[in-house]
Amino acid sequence: MFKWIIRSKSFMAGFLFLSVLMLLSIGNTLFNDGEIRRDAFLSDENGTIIAAPPYPPFTVFPLGSDLEGYDLLHMMIEGAKITIGIALMIAVLRIALGLLIGSLLGMYARRWIAPFEKIFSSFTLIPLSLVAAFLLHNVLMMQPDGFENPFWQRALFEVFILTIYAVPTLAIFQANEIKRLHDEDFMEAASVLGGGPRHKMKVHIFPHLKENLMQLSIQQFIQVLIVLSHLGVLNLFFGGTYVDYGGGGPPKSMYYEWSGLVGVYIRSLNFHPWIALVPIAFFTLTILAAQLMLNGLKKADEQANEEKKIRHAASAEIQSDHDESFTLSLKKDA
Repeated sequence: MFKWIIRSKSFMAGFLFLSVLMLLSIGNTLFNDGEIRRDAFLSDENGTIIAAPPYPPFTVFPLGSDLEGYDLLHMMIEGAKITIGIALMIAVLRIALGLLIGSLLGMYARRWIAPFEKIFSSFTLIPLSLVAAFLLHNVLMMQPDGFENPFWQRALFEVFILTIYAVPTLAIFQANEIKRLHDEDFMEAASVLGGGPRHKMKVHIFPHLKENLMQLSIQQFIQVLIVLSHLGVLNLFFGGTYVDYGGGGPPKSMYYEWSGLVGVYIRSLNFHPWIALVPIAFFTLTILAAQLMLNGLKKADEQANEEKKIRHAASAEIQSDHDESFTLSLKKDA
Protein backbone atom coordinates (compact mmCIF):
# COMPACT_ATOMS: atom_id res chain seq x y z
CA MET A 1 0.00 0.00 0.00
CA PHE A 2 2.94 2.32 0.71
CA LYS A 3 3.83 2.61 -2.98
CA TRP A 4 0.29 3.72 -3.78
CA ILE A 5 0.42 6.34 -1.02
CA ILE A 6 3.66 7.77 -2.44
CA ARG A 7 2.08 7.93 -5.89
CA SER A 8 -1.00 9.74 -4.61
CA LYS A 9 -0.75 13.40 -5.58
CA SER A 10 -3.46 14.50 -3.16
CA PHE A 11 -1.81 12.76 -0.20
CA MET A 12 1.64 14.12 -1.03
CA ALA A 13 0.28 17.66 -1.53
CA GLY A 14 -1.35 17.69 1.90
CA PHE A 15 1.62 16.00 3.54
CA LEU A 16 4.14 18.44 2.04
CA PHE A 17 2.06 21.46 3.11
CA LEU A 18 1.89 20.31 6.73
CA SER A 19 5.53 19.19 6.75
CA VAL A 20 6.86 22.48 5.38
CA LEU A 21 4.71 24.43 7.84
CA MET A 22 5.99 22.39 10.78
CA LEU A 23 9.63 22.65 9.65
CA LEU A 24 9.38 26.41 9.28
CA SER A 25 7.77 26.68 12.71
CA ILE A 26 10.40 24.54 14.41
CA GLY A 27 13.15 26.38 12.53
CA ASN A 28 11.86 29.75 13.71
CA THR A 29 12.05 28.53 17.31
CA LEU A 30 15.52 27.01 16.93
CA PHE A 31 17.22 29.72 14.88
CA ASN A 32 15.19 32.81 15.78
CA ASP A 33 14.28 32.06 19.41
CA GLY A 34 10.61 32.22 18.44
CA GLU A 35 10.77 35.99 17.87
CA ILE A 36 8.14 37.62 15.65
CA ARG A 37 8.93 40.49 13.27
CA ARG A 38 7.39 43.80 14.24
CA ASP A 39 7.23 47.34 12.92
CA ALA A 40 5.70 49.67 15.50
CA PHE A 41 5.59 52.50 12.92
CA LEU A 42 7.06 53.53 9.57
CA SER A 43 8.98 56.76 9.16
CA ASP A 44 10.60 58.60 6.26
CA GLU A 45 14.17 59.87 6.00
CA ASN A 46 13.35 62.89 8.16
CA GLY A 47 11.95 60.73 10.96
CA THR A 48 8.34 61.68 10.23
CA ILE A 49 5.89 58.88 10.92
CA ILE A 50 4.14 57.98 7.67
CA ALA A 51 2.29 54.82 8.66
CA ALA A 52 1.23 52.96 11.78
CA PRO A 53 -0.20 49.50 12.37
CA PRO A 54 -2.25 47.65 11.48
CA TYR A 55 -0.61 47.30 8.07
CA PRO A 56 -2.73 45.85 5.26
CA PRO A 57 -1.50 42.77 3.37
CA PHE A 58 1.21 43.18 0.71
CA THR A 59 2.50 46.43 2.20
CA VAL A 60 4.96 46.05 5.06
CA PHE A 61 4.38 42.30 5.53
CA PRO A 62 3.00 39.71 3.06
CA LEU A 63 -0.22 39.07 5.02
CA GLY A 64 -0.30 42.35 6.95
CA SER A 65 0.08 42.96 10.66
CA ASP A 66 -2.05 43.08 13.76
CA LEU A 67 -2.87 46.21 15.76
CA GLU A 68 0.54 46.16 17.44
CA GLY A 69 2.50 45.79 14.22
CA TYR A 70 3.40 42.08 14.48
CA ASP A 71 3.79 40.16 11.23
CA LEU A 72 0.72 37.90 10.91
CA LEU A 73 2.41 35.37 8.61
CA HIS A 74 5.32 35.07 11.02
CA MET A 75 2.89 34.50 13.90
CA MET A 76 1.09 31.78 11.97
CA ILE A 77 4.37 30.01 11.27
CA GLU A 78 5.48 30.23 14.91
CA GLY A 79 2.13 28.91 16.17
CA ALA A 80 1.92 26.06 13.64
CA LYS A 81 3.94 23.58 15.69
CA ILE A 82 1.77 24.23 18.75
CA THR A 83 -1.58 23.97 16.97
CA ILE A 84 -0.73 21.04 14.70
CA GLY A 85 1.24 19.32 17.44
CA ILE A 86 -1.63 19.54 19.94
CA ALA A 87 -4.19 18.30 17.41
CA LEU A 88 -1.92 15.44 16.31
CA MET A 89 -1.18 14.39 19.89
CA ILE A 90 -4.87 14.32 20.85
CA ALA A 91 -5.74 12.37 17.68
CA VAL A 92 -3.07 9.75 18.39
CA LEU A 93 -4.18 9.42 22.03
CA ARG A 94 -7.78 8.94 20.91
CA ILE A 95 -6.82 6.20 18.45
CA ALA A 96 -4.48 4.45 20.90
CA LEU A 97 -7.02 4.37 23.76
CA GLY A 98 -9.85 3.46 21.40
CA LEU A 99 -7.83 0.59 19.95
CA LEU A 100 -6.80 -0.67 23.40
CA ILE A 101 -10.34 -0.65 24.85
CA GLY A 102 -11.87 -1.89 21.59
CA SER A 103 -9.40 -4.78 21.46
CA LEU A 104 -10.28 -5.82 25.00
CA LEU A 105 -13.99 -5.68 24.21
CA GLY A 106 -13.65 -7.43 20.86
CA MET A 107 -11.41 -10.22 22.16
CA TYR A 108 -12.69 -10.90 25.68
CA ALA A 109 -16.10 -9.23 26.14
CA ARG A 110 -17.94 -9.33 22.82
CA ARG A 111 -21.32 -9.66 24.53
CA TRP A 112 -20.80 -6.23 26.14
CA ILE A 113 -20.34 -4.42 22.81
CA ALA A 114 -24.05 -3.97 22.10
CA PRO A 115 -24.93 -2.56 25.58
CA PHE A 116 -21.97 -0.16 25.45
CA GLU A 117 -22.99 0.92 21.95
CA LYS A 118 -26.49 1.79 23.17
CA ILE A 119 -25.10 3.80 26.08
CA PHE A 120 -22.44 5.76 24.19
CA SER A 121 -24.17 6.18 20.81
CA SER A 122 -25.54 9.54 21.97
CA PHE A 123 -21.99 10.92 22.23
CA THR A 124 -21.95 11.48 18.48
CA LEU A 125 -25.06 13.68 18.72
CA ILE A 126 -23.76 16.09 21.37
CA PRO A 127 -21.31 18.70 20.00
CA LEU A 128 -17.93 18.30 21.67
CA SER A 129 -17.37 22.07 21.51
CA LEU A 130 -20.28 22.71 23.90
CA VAL A 131 -19.25 19.96 26.32
CA ALA A 132 -15.61 21.10 26.29
CA ALA A 133 -16.58 24.76 26.78
CA PHE A 134 -18.70 23.85 29.81
CA LEU A 135 -15.98 21.70 31.40
CA LEU A 136 -13.01 23.93 30.55
CA HIS A 137 -14.36 27.41 31.25
CA ASN A 138 -13.45 27.60 34.94
CA VAL A 139 -10.06 26.00 34.31
CA LEU A 140 -8.89 28.02 31.31
CA MET A 141 -10.43 31.43 32.03
CA MET A 142 -8.20 33.54 34.27
CA GLN A 143 -9.83 34.76 37.50
CA PRO A 144 -9.28 38.23 39.04
CA ASP A 145 -6.63 36.79 41.35
CA GLY A 146 -4.92 34.86 38.55
CA PHE A 147 -4.93 31.22 37.48
CA GLU A 148 -5.59 28.67 40.20
CA ASN A 149 -3.53 25.97 38.44
CA PRO A 150 -0.18 26.09 36.61
CA PHE A 151 -0.02 25.90 32.84
CA TRP A 152 0.88 22.21 32.62
CA GLN A 153 -2.16 21.22 34.67
CA ARG A 154 -4.49 23.37 32.56
CA ALA A 155 -3.04 22.01 29.31
CA LEU A 156 -3.14 18.41 30.56
CA PHE A 157 -6.76 18.75 31.65
CA GLU A 158 -7.76 20.19 28.27
CA VAL A 159 -5.96 17.37 26.43
CA PHE A 160 -7.72 14.85 28.70
CA ILE A 161 -11.19 16.30 28.01
CA LEU A 162 -10.67 16.53 24.24
CA THR A 163 -9.29 12.99 24.18
CA ILE A 164 -11.61 11.06 26.45
CA TYR A 165 -14.82 12.31 24.83
CA ALA A 166 -14.11 10.49 21.55
CA VAL A 167 -12.68 7.28 23.04
CA PRO A 168 -16.00 5.41 23.63
CA THR A 169 -17.12 5.86 20.03
CA LEU A 170 -13.74 4.79 18.65
CA ALA A 171 -13.56 1.82 21.03
CA ILE A 172 -16.98 0.56 19.95
CA PHE A 173 -16.01 0.97 16.29
CA GLN A 174 -12.81 -1.04 16.79
CA ALA A 175 -14.63 -3.67 18.86
CA ASN A 176 -17.21 -4.16 16.11
CA GLU A 177 -14.44 -4.53 13.54
CA ILE A 178 -12.73 -7.19 15.67
CA LYS A 179 -16.05 -8.94 16.23
CA ARG A 180 -16.64 -9.00 12.46
CA LEU A 181 -13.16 -10.43 11.84
CA HIS A 182 -13.85 -13.20 14.35
CA ASP A 183 -16.52 -14.55 12.00
CA GLU A 184 -14.06 -14.89 9.11
CA ASP A 185 -12.81 -18.32 8.02
CA PHE A 186 -9.15 -17.54 8.74
CA MET A 187 -10.00 -16.82 12.38
CA GLU A 188 -11.73 -20.18 12.72
CA ALA A 189 -8.68 -21.83 11.19
CA ALA A 190 -6.41 -20.01 13.66
CA SER A 191 -8.55 -21.25 16.57
CA VAL A 192 -8.45 -24.83 15.29
CA LEU A 193 -4.66 -24.65 15.02
CA GLY A 194 -4.45 -23.56 18.65
CA GLY A 195 -3.86 -19.82 18.25
CA GLY A 196 -4.50 -17.87 21.45
CA PRO A 197 -6.09 -14.41 21.72
CA ARG A 198 -2.74 -12.59 21.65
CA HIS A 199 -1.55 -14.58 18.64
CA LYS A 200 -4.79 -13.95 16.75
CA MET A 201 -4.69 -10.25 17.61
CA LYS A 202 -1.08 -9.81 16.53
CA VAL A 203 -1.01 -12.04 13.43
CA HIS A 204 -4.55 -11.92 12.05
CA ILE A 205 -6.56 -8.99 13.43
CA PHE A 206 -4.11 -6.10 13.77
CA PRO A 207 -2.91 -6.31 10.10
CA HIS A 208 -6.52 -5.79 9.05
CA LEU A 209 -7.08 -2.94 11.48
CA LYS A 210 -3.90 -1.00 10.72
CA GLU A 211 -5.13 -0.17 7.21
CA ASN A 212 -7.87 1.97 8.75
CA LEU A 213 -5.93 3.37 11.71
CA MET A 214 -4.16 6.04 9.67
CA GLN A 215 -7.42 7.16 8.09
CA LEU A 216 -9.06 7.31 11.52
CA SER A 217 -6.11 9.32 12.85
CA ILE A 218 -6.48 11.95 10.13
CA GLN A 219 -10.23 12.13 10.71
CA GLN A 220 -9.65 12.71 14.42
CA PHE A 221 -6.95 15.28 13.63
CA ILE A 222 -9.47 17.26 11.55
CA GLN A 223 -12.11 17.02 14.29
CA VAL A 224 -9.71 18.29 16.95
CA LEU A 225 -8.73 21.28 14.79
CA ILE A 226 -12.40 22.17 14.36
CA VAL A 227 -13.05 21.92 18.10
CA LEU A 228 -9.99 24.05 18.90
CA SER A 229 -11.21 26.74 16.50
CA HIS A 230 -14.64 26.71 18.16
CA LEU A 231 -13.07 27.05 21.61
CA GLY A 232 -11.01 29.96 20.30
CA VAL A 233 -14.14 31.82 19.23
CA LEU A 234 -15.50 31.19 22.74
CA ASN A 235 -12.32 32.77 24.23
CA LEU A 236 -11.11 29.47 25.66
CA PHE A 237 -7.51 29.36 24.50
CA PHE A 238 -5.19 26.40 24.88
CA GLY A 239 -3.43 26.51 28.23
CA GLY A 240 -5.42 29.46 29.53
CA THR A 241 -7.03 32.78 28.58
CA TYR A 242 -5.42 35.92 29.99
CA VAL A 243 -7.97 38.54 31.07
CA ASP A 244 -6.95 42.11 31.87
CA TYR A 245 -9.35 42.91 34.70
CA GLY A 246 -7.64 46.21 35.46
CA GLY A 247 -7.40 47.70 31.98
CA GLY A 248 -10.59 46.15 30.63
CA GLY A 249 -8.93 44.98 27.42
CA PRO A 250 -10.07 41.95 25.44
CA PRO A 251 -8.94 38.44 26.45
CA LYS A 252 -5.51 37.49 25.16
CA SER A 253 -3.74 34.30 24.23
CA MET A 254 -0.41 33.80 25.98
CA TYR A 255 0.94 31.82 23.03
CA TYR A 256 0.75 31.93 19.24
CA GLU A 257 -1.59 28.95 19.04
CA TRP A 258 -4.04 29.57 16.20
CA SER A 259 -7.30 29.08 18.12
CA GLY A 260 -6.17 31.78 20.57
CA LEU A 261 -5.32 34.11 17.70
CA VAL A 262 -8.76 33.53 16.18
CA GLY A 263 -10.41 34.45 19.48
CA VAL A 264 -8.20 37.52 19.97
CA TYR A 265 -8.58 38.86 16.42
CA ILE A 266 -12.23 38.03 15.78
CA ARG A 267 -13.17 41.50 17.08
CA SER A 268 -11.21 43.08 14.22
CA LEU A 269 -13.36 41.44 11.57
CA ASN A 270 -15.52 44.53 11.00
CA PHE A 271 -12.68 47.07 10.99
CA HIS A 272 -9.53 45.27 9.79
CA PRO A 273 -10.84 41.98 8.38
CA TRP A 274 -7.48 40.60 7.24
CA ILE A 275 -6.29 40.33 10.87
CA ALA A 276 -8.94 37.74 11.74
CA LEU A 277 -9.02 36.09 8.33
CA VAL A 278 -5.32 35.11 8.42
CA PRO A 279 -5.60 32.59 11.33
CA ILE A 280 -8.97 31.42 10.00
CA ALA A 281 -7.35 30.84 6.60
CA PHE A 282 -4.51 28.83 8.13
CA PHE A 283 -6.99 26.70 10.05
CA THR A 284 -8.89 26.13 6.80
CA LEU A 285 -5.79 25.31 4.75
CA THR A 286 -4.55 22.85 7.39
CA ILE A 287 -7.91 21.08 7.47
CA LEU A 288 -7.99 20.96 3.66
CA ALA A 289 -4.44 19.55 3.61
CA ALA A 290 -5.47 16.83 6.07
CA GLN A 291 -8.56 16.09 3.96
CA LEU A 292 -6.35 15.73 0.88
CA MET A 293 -4.23 13.23 2.78
CA LEU A 294 -7.35 11.34 3.82
CA ASN A 295 -8.66 11.19 0.25
CA GLY A 296 -5.26 10.00 -0.95
CA LEU A 297 -5.19 7.24 1.68
CA LYS A 298 -8.66 6.03 0.71
CA LYS A 299 -7.71 5.92 -2.97
CA ALA A 300 -4.42 4.16 -2.16
CA ASP A 301 -6.32 1.60 -0.09
CA GLU A 302 -8.69 0.92 -2.99
CA GLN A 303 -5.80 0.53 -5.42
CA ALA A 304 -3.95 -1.79 -3.04
CA ASN A 305 -7.04 -3.98 -2.61
CA GLU A 306 -7.57 -4.08 -6.36
CA GLU A 307 -3.95 -5.13 -6.83
CA LYS A 308 -4.42 -7.92 -4.27
CA LYS A 309 -7.50 -9.18 -6.11
CA ILE A 310 -5.65 -9.23 -9.43
CA ARG A 311 -2.67 -10.99 -7.85
CA HIS A 312 -4.87 -13.60 -6.20
CA ALA A 313 -6.80 -14.17 -9.42
CA ALA A 314 -3.55 -14.64 -11.34
CA SER A 315 -2.25 -17.02 -8.68
CA ALA A 316 -5.47 -19.04 -8.80
CA GLU A 317 -5.27 -19.22 -12.60
CA ILE A 318 -1.66 -20.43 -12.48
CA GLN A 319 -2.61 -23.05 -9.88
CA SER A 320 -5.53 -24.18 -12.05
CA ASP A 321 -3.26 -24.54 -15.11
CA HIS A 322 -0.75 -26.48 -13.01
CA ASP A 323 -3.43 -28.86 -11.75
CA GLU A 324 -4.75 -29.35 -15.28
CA SER A 325 -1.26 -30.12 -16.61
CA PHE A 326 -0.67 -32.56 -13.76
CA THR A 327 -3.94 -34.36 -14.55
CA LEU A 328 -3.07 -34.65 -18.24
CA SER A 329 0.35 -36.07 -17.39
CA LEU A 330 -1.26 -38.70 -15.18
CA LYS A 331 -3.60 -39.69 -17.97
CA LYS A 332 -0.68 -40.06 -20.40
CA ASP A 333 1.21 -42.20 -17.90
CA ALA A 334 -1.83 -44.39 -17.45
